[in-house]
Amino acid sequence: MAKFVVYFNGEPLKTYEFDEPVISIGRLPENTISIANMGVSRRHAKIEEDADRKYVLADLNSLNGTFVNGKRVKKIAINSGDKITIGKYTIVYEESRLGEKVSSNYGQGISPQVSVDIPVSAVPDVPSMKTDVHSRKKLQAEVQVENSAVKPPTGGYQVQDNRDNLIVPVFIETNKHVVYKIDKSFLTIGSGDEDDIFITGFMIGAGQITLEKRDEGIYIVANKLMGKIKVNGKACRSHLLQHKDRIEVGASTFRFMENG
Repeated sequence: MAKFVVYFNGEPLKTYEFDEPVISIGRLPENTISIANMGVSRRHAKIEEDADRKYVLADLNSLNGTFVNGKRVKKIAINSGDKITIGKYTIVYEESRLGEKVSSNYGQGISPQVSVDIPVSAVPDVPSMKTDVHSRKKLQAEVQVENSAVKPPTGGYQVQDNRDNLIVPVFIETNKHVVYKIDKSFLTIGSGDEDDIFITGFMIGAGQITLEKRDEGIYIVANKLMGKIKVNGKACRSHLLQHKDRIEVGASTFRFMENG
């Protein structure tokens, strides 16, 4: 079983577990590991088993390149503990067994443990448990892991870290009454197919605006030289969002709410 933990700025975003011969990494959603960021190519890299069932990483002629342990590579065998860097994201590869907890030292301090939530149906029936309901419930509770969400993609589990989902800030598009959760460290706003929030308007292109989670809060940043943002009626290129800020971008108007 192969385990891949995706980090952004030292913070864990997602944990994947796979047992399959080919794993693709890129911006498109059909990739095995999908990272929706303009710094990641549509099909950025591929990880494939060799004859000895060892994983080999190959860069797929990406624009920004692929790095392993700080060194740019075209093709290289990877080992447990290796750090794969793609754009602003780092993917830590670990060999593991299903259900084993992740405790990686990458990032700031010891990262919180993220585990695979094994379905209750996976708990075996033991003769002594058939007549002991309390023991069975206790075992089921021990197997289940809090704050994990199991979604079985092809050949593995995708586990999302829900630590920050108790209170999720949102962007409300007031024109259409659409609510967008800011549940990732990096989101893009623009007219491109890969943008997290789609908008239109004069001089609006793909990746026009980014929402970035930083230590001091969430920043909205204009990425295009000709494009500016209006926050509470004033034009700017970067702004630390505050509760109930009014943002105008292109033909769209948004309201930022901290508590969702």
